[in-house]
Amino acid sequence: VARLVAAARLGRRPRVPGPAGGAVCVQVPTRVRGLQIVTSRFLAAAHRHGLAVHVWTVDDPGEMRRLLDLGVDGIISDRPRVLRGVLTERGAWH
Repeated sequence: VARLVAAARLGRRPRVPGPAGGAVCVQVPTRVRGLQIVTSRFLAAAHRHGLAVHVWTVDDPGEMRRLLDLGVDGIISDRPRVLRGVLTERGAWH
């Protein structure tokens, strides 16, 4: 994750294990100590390496919508009914 964050900020291509190395996703908080982790550049870097991005712990519906608009692949929440409502309004709940 640290390599992806650095690469996204510096515009470089990190050496990150992807699916060939056994990694299929990264699971991250939206921010750490004031540093925004999940950005469009971070998502692009992860997706270029074939990695899905799951974000935790997101309980606010507005933040859920913002992250889905950015392109996260999964959201972990302590409020699953709220998340289901957001996904339902987007036609993404199956």
